[in-house]
Amino acid sequence: MKKTHVGFQKTLDFYGCNNTLINSCEFIEKTLLEATKLMRLTIVNATIHSFSPIGVSGVIVIQESHIAIHTWPEHNYASIDIFTCNDRYNLENGIAHIQKAFQANHLEEQDLARGSLASINSFKKKKNVL
Repeated sequence: MKKTHVGFQKTLDFYGCNNTLINSCEFIEKTLLEATKLMRLTIVNATIHSFSPIGVSGVIVIQESHIAIHTWPEHNYASIDIFTCNDRYNLENGIAHIQKAFQANHLEEQDLARGSLASINSFKKKKNVL
């Protein structure tokens, strides 16, 4: 099958999370690193930051692109974006691991194709970009 986009993004909304767990940098980093390994993605590095008084944001840079997280413990909610260069990665085991670890009682997912190669090639031709 011909590749049509340069990247693929999966957005995940976890509702009903354990607010204590999703407010912990250590827990978030451990959970995301475990999930990344379950998804068979290649970890480059991780940066996780705790906000005052509440909330965590972070990114796991992976060879295939990135995993980003933002948490709102006051709403028992966490959002994760997984961006990869290939839509054939099996992310389901890692996502299930995160949902269980966060003790989330509801998950919503969306898939997006990013960077249309047709648009990129059209732009290159118009601008004489190599």
